[in-house]
Amino acid sequence: MKITRKHVDVAVVGSGPGGATVARQLARAGKRVLLLEKGRYHRFIGNHLSALFTVDKMGMNWTAEGLNIVRAFTVGGSTLMYCGAAADPPDWLRDRYGIDLTPYAEQTRRELNLQPLPDEVVGVAGLRILEAANELGYHFHKLDKFIRADRCRSVCGGTCMLGCPYGAKWTAREYVEEMRAAGGELVERANVQRILIEDGVATGLVASTPRGSLTVDADVVILSAGGLGTPAILLRSGIEEAGRGMFVDPLVFVTGVSRFRGTCLGPPMTIGTYELLDEGILLSDLIDPWGMWLLMTARKNPSKLLQFFSYRRQLSLMVKIGDERRGTITADERISKPLSKQDHARLDRGASLAREILVRAGCDPKSIMVGPVRGAHPGATARIGEVVDNNLQTRIQNLYISDASVLPEALDRPVVLTAISLAKRLAEHLLRQTAGA
Repeated sequence: MKITRKHVDVAVVGSGPGGATVARQLARAGKRVLLLEKGRYHRFIGNHLSALFTVDKMGMNWTAEGLNIVRAFTVGGSTLMYCGAAADPPDWLRDRYGIDLTPYAEQTRRELNLQPLPDEVVGVAGLRILEAANELGYHFHKLDKFIRADRCRSVCGGTCMLGCPYGAKWTAREYVEEMRAAGGELVERANVQRILIEDGVATGLVASTPRGSLTVDADVVILSAGGLGTPAILLRSGIEEAGRGMFVDPLVFVTGVSRFRGTCLGPPMTIGTYELLDEGILLSDLIDPWGMWLLMTARKNPSKLLQFFSYRRQLSLMVKIGDERRGTITADERISKPLSKQDHARLDRGASLAREILVRAGCDPKSIMVGPVRGAHPGATARIGEVVDNNLQTRIQNLYISDASVLPEALDRPVVLTAISLAKRLAEHLLRQTAGA
């Protein structure tokens, strides 16, 4: 087997929003950066067939309790399949943990021009749900988006989450390309096995690739492999405190048939409310792509399968909650994630509100169904205060983490802006350290 060795200043594992951001920031500052991604640079995106090759286990990744968790293995990570919603980092991260991400979030908002979409792009379904919710007093509004309105094809038919082939949706690939333009290197299909540690200091990592084993010597190693991948690498590297407890921001879709243009005929998560976050509940317009709709309806509501023929007239709301920190992940990425009574109560409360709004928006009450519970974005598996300090360094010197795994509590809101902000803060810290050395 061929063995390759590389020497760099910084090795970053994972090219999602956390990894791509910190790699880009450091490369722009003149650091020799190597970015390792487990997946490929998939070019064929935006349909069900391509999605099968970009998601882990073709989307059939289940916890021991039967909770489906979808994640992407591709350059750009799960930003290829996210809904493009932008929510500010939570206040509790500043108030309870002393980490103020406000300047980094504001800088990112300006840089990427994050703002709500115009009405004509939001579409009939979103505006109808918005009006119905506000008539009921639920304070819905248009959400800020990582989507360029001038490029958005709002009739994609619910496939936005399968990848945007038009370049309307910002993805972490844009930061990856900026990193490469600044001199950083990307290695695809690199499956990181473990971190190299000598006398309590990280000195590099070992990865397997189609061409053989890759050993990377690095002054700094940054794990950004996500809420599932990062703790597994830590565990394989002897950091046993990782992977104990997690959140997944569980969600359900509540869907009904109307006489109007449906949710699939507009971008996802264009409207919603954060007013219920004090109850740990987020509501927003979102429907499964038709292939996943069929699978999930067959699993939970088989008697409603014939409603597939009304797919383009269905209005749908996602109910997402902040869940209690429970469960484990092992070194080989086996997941256990039980939901608590409180979690189920929040989902039931949100589903009841969604049903009320959909009926008000014109859905036939008899057509409304609640889909199976799924996990959105895992985190808290390498928490601030337990696995990393406030500068995101582990107990192993020069080994840092920059992704949702460091979040100590359920986020219960879109994660990407928070992940970018954490990564920019980490990059700033590392550059200050270098300047002071």
